[in-house]
Amino acid sequence: MTATTTLYDILGLSPSAREGDINAAQIRLTKYYLIGAHGLSQADADTQIQVIKEAWWVLSNPGRRVAYDASLLEPPAPPPPPPPAPGPQPAAPEIRLPLPSKAALKAGGKPSPMLIMLGIVGGLAIIGMLIQIFFSVFAFRQVSQTAGSDPAYEAHQARLMAAERRLTYGDMSDKEIAEEEAEATRRRAESVQREAELREQETERRKDYARKEEERQREWALQERKRYADQVSSELQRAEEAERRKAEEEQRRAEWEKRQKQDAERRADQEEQRRVQERVARERARWQQELQR
Repeated sequence: MTATTTLYDILGLSPSAREGDINAAQIRLTKYYLIGAHGLSQADADTQIQVIKEAWWVLSNPGRRVAYDASLLEPPAPPPPPPPAPGPQPAAPEIRLPLPSKAALKAGGKPSPMLIMLGIVGGLAIIGMLIQIFFSVFAFRQVSQTAGSDPAYEAHQARLMAAERRLTYGDMSDKEIAEEEAEATRRRAESVQREAELREQETERRKDYARKEEERQREWALQERKRYADQVSSELQRAEEAERRKAEEEQRRAEWEKRQKQDAERRADQEEQRRVQERVARERARWQQELQR
């Protein structure tokens, strides 16, 4: 035995779903059956959309939802008995008279006269009902067999149709009745044509909606690609700027180290020149002292 489908199952939700989840599920499923690849015919898709809307109408309102949840807790009604299968009538059921209880039995093992009388009356009532059912079925079969071949029956049916026609059209002549029926036929044809036009307009509207949705999706995809390209370009520019700053920093560091090295070499040269001058001055002073001696 399969489980009963609930409104929550139609929306694909649990009974504890919130109102926002119900609205989101209704929008998502409606959009899916409008433009999604569901593989159903247009009529089946429309039927499914109507079922979804009815489920949403019940569950989106707190009062209706509480009443529906309460109905889910009630025990299910027993299924109706199956209709009788066509074919030969089943055999008459076996008549079983009620057995007397032990308390009703007397000492000799015989039932009381009251129980015997009740059993007889019940059996006769059941037999009478079976006889009545048999004659009703027999009469129905006889009427069904003779209805198509009895001229009187056909004339009676013609009179009934004529009377029904007069009740419908009054004292109108046959020509006026024919014109009225032709007008009714024309109105029905126009109604069918209008319904076909409405269905065609609805199909065109759905196609237009699908086309606009496709264009919107395409435009959104183009905007996403452009945004991604701009983001990549911006990241590349930032990376190039970082590399340029790094190169400039390394160049400034190299120039600073070069200047430091040049300053150190210049100081070393100046120190060497100072030591040479001091040595020359000492040697000159020593020579002068030797000459004075």
